Amino acid sequence: MTKVSDDIPERDEIVRSTVITVFFTVVFLVIAIAFWAWTASEVATPVTWLNTVNPVLAPVIEVFTMFLAFVFLTTTTINLRLFMTRIRAGWTEVILVFIIVVAISWMMFGDSVGLATGVLSLAFIGYLYLLQE
Repeated sequence: MTKVSDDIPERDEIVRSTVITVFFTVVFLVIAIAFWAWTASEVATPVTWLNTVNPVLAPVIEVFTMFLAFVFLTTTTINLRLFMTRIRAGWTEVILVFIIVVAISWMMFGDSVGLATGVLSLAFIGYLYLLQE
């Protein structure tokens, strides 16, 4: 039985996966920045429209946007480390990405969105740990 870490994909597969994950990381970060800018705006924006429909929708979208940015940024980090060193990324890189994304989420959207992003991101880290077994 081979471990997950014994399977090293071909370099062109790693490059393809890295390009896709970088693309999605940028997309979700741009969406998060747009929501952050719209939240701070005094004029009517899509966030003010969402708040009139349901005040819970905007924070939920912000949480999931930052969570998906974390997922794709973590995958990008793991792929880049594997591509450059032929060694899978360790927990240090994953925890560092976790701290950065939660800090950014906390600063951009406040306590509740930062905390919810942290909880979902910890769940994903738990999934990665279980996947390692």
